[in-house]
Amino acid sequence: MKQKWRILLSLLLSLCFFSGCSASFSDVVIARIDGEEIMQSEYMVYLYTTTKSFVEAAGEDVWNLDFDGMSAEELVQERAFSTIQSVIAAKKYAKENNISLTQEQITEAHQSAEEFKAKVSPEDWEKMNVTEKQLQALMEESYLYSVVYDTLAAECEVNPKEMENYYTENADSIREGYTQITIDTIMLDDLQTAEEVAARAQAGEDFDALFAAYDVDDAAKESEHGGEMTLYQNYLKIQFGITQPLEVGQITDAVQADTHYFVLKVKAITPPTEEEVRAQAEKDYQDMVQSAYAEERIASLIDMQEVEKIPEAWENMESFR
Repeated sequence: MKQKWRILLSLLLSLCFFSGCSASFSDVVIARIDGEEIMQSEYMVYLYTTTKSFVEAAGEDVWNLDFDGMSAEELVQERAFSTIQSVIAAKKYAKENNISLTQEQITEAHQSAEEFKAKVSPEDWEKMNVTEKQLQALMEESYLYSVVYDTLAAECEVNPKEMENYYTENADSIREGYTQITIDTIMLDDLQTAEEVAARAQAGEDFDALFAAYDVDDAAKESEHGGEMTLYQNYLKIQFGITQPLEVGQITDAVQADTHYFVLKVKAITPPTEEEVRAQAEKDYQDMVQSAYAEERIASLIDMQEVEKIPEAWENMESFR
């Protein structure tokens, strides 16, 4: 499936979990979990990733919302710390059950740490006050968490009859969501130009010529496929906010995605086969049931933790708002 890297890049940060590291030159202990010291630098990495995921999911206006008497900032802080607890619980479980990373996973974790650092602004990196070596350790424990999570999930057996019921009830929505839409795109920097280009394309001007004249993505222009990409319909809705059914040949109005604007032309619509719908339904149901089981198991491990927060260490804590 052809997809522009700029669309997927914004989704990557919500996939990271982090834990434990040694103190840097100006680090302070902010808490202890089962006797393990949690450093401020470690917490700040968690807080950064949690903040980014929170804003990506709900938008900047989320900071003005109330969550059952808790401010958005308080909720982000709570989730960041609870993630630390989850990873420490997983680390303890891994030690007790002889679970460890392969060398390949360690290497991949270090590469992920480099990619993570490359996305962080100098200002935010300074706030974290974490070294590259510490970040590698955090990412290793992130990977270990995933291994433990998958190990726990695999313990849960799925009921075939309930899986069949799930397929029957959700086949239509899965078929719609996993229909593949092949589109040509023109990416632009501002709304006014995007609206002008959309109007000209809808009036019959050659789409490829407009792409060559106006698209601001040099990588797309150099590609043999230009601005073409193929996306599942559910992702198309999420990324571009398109909720109305599309038709082959249709040219959309200007739509915004991330910091750019796009004009889209539908080239092909390919629904999944019934075999693909069934396979996706079974996978979705298995993931749902096993994830719930794994999360419950990890929650039970967290319930047994002894947690001590250092009150003075939390005063005037910086944020990433």
